Amino acid sequence: MSETPKSHSSKLRWITGILLGLPVLACVLAGPHWVGLALVLLAVEIGLWELHGLLLEVAFPAKWKMFSYAAGLFIPYLTYRWGVTGLNSALFLSLFSALTLMMISAPLDRDEIGRIAMLSFAWLYVPYLLSFVLLLWDGPNGRYWILFLLAVIVAGDSGAYFTGLKMGTRKLYPTVSPKKTVEGSLGGLCASLVTGVVLGLIFLRNVPLASLCVFSLAVAVAGQVGDLIESMIKRNSGKKDSSGLLPGHGGLLDRLDSLLFAFPVLWALLRLSADGLQGLF
Repeated sequence: MSETPKSHSSKLRWITGILLGLPVLACVLAGPHWVGLALVLLAVEIGLWELHGLLLEVAFPAKWKMFSYAAGLFIPYLTYRWGVTGLNSALFLSLFSALTLMMISAPLDRDEIGRIAMLSFAWLYVPYLLSFVLLLWDGPNGRYWILFLLAVIVAGDSGAYFTGLKMGTRKLYPTVSPKKTVEGSLGGLCASLVTGVVLGLIFLRNVPLASLCVFSLAVAVAGQVGDLIESMIKRNSGKKDSSGLLPGHGGLLDRLDSLLFAFPVLWALLRLSADGLQGLF
């Protein structure tokens, strides 16, 4: 029996996912902290390159693109060195430096403000959000929490896909993502919840069951919303994928979209819990 284009695409998607996921998983479980930084820096630079391709016009000045890539390295690096203080300082310094550069080079060019605003969005969307990986890594049981988050998101994606394929009838948000269904979304949330609770009971035994449920659902919802946000950005740009970098997947941002907002959501919930607000859970 000959292989259909759909089955070939699905197989390619799985192969690429495994080849990408296994090294990342190994680094999370056994790699030194600097390896985590290296992975984040690589992901940030690729993500910015893809986002520039989606948002920036061809004539966008090269000096600003280079400035954006430099800030993309600066933000996670200072987070790695000094945590939340480093993250906030890097954002301030990036904006301050951009405005200073404008003042020196083209103080009366009104287009420069729009360019800086676009780059500021890019910094918030990619390096800022990905820097929360490093903040999670530094926390108690950080590696297990990152593993927890990755498993919850992957389970949610798979659950949404197969539930939507078998049972999906009602469109979730056709304006942004025509293929997603309400049934698929609910199936994804259920898969995320079960996966998060099971993993939590195995690796995070001191965490109450109620907290595991809240964390799993919050991460799953953030992942689904993040997926829709990236779809919205691509549709506004008239693109199907963020790039063609990953066979069967599109671009790196197409794989990170569900993770970008999930990392800070989980970090915030853990901070709230650690600060004695267990009553929330």
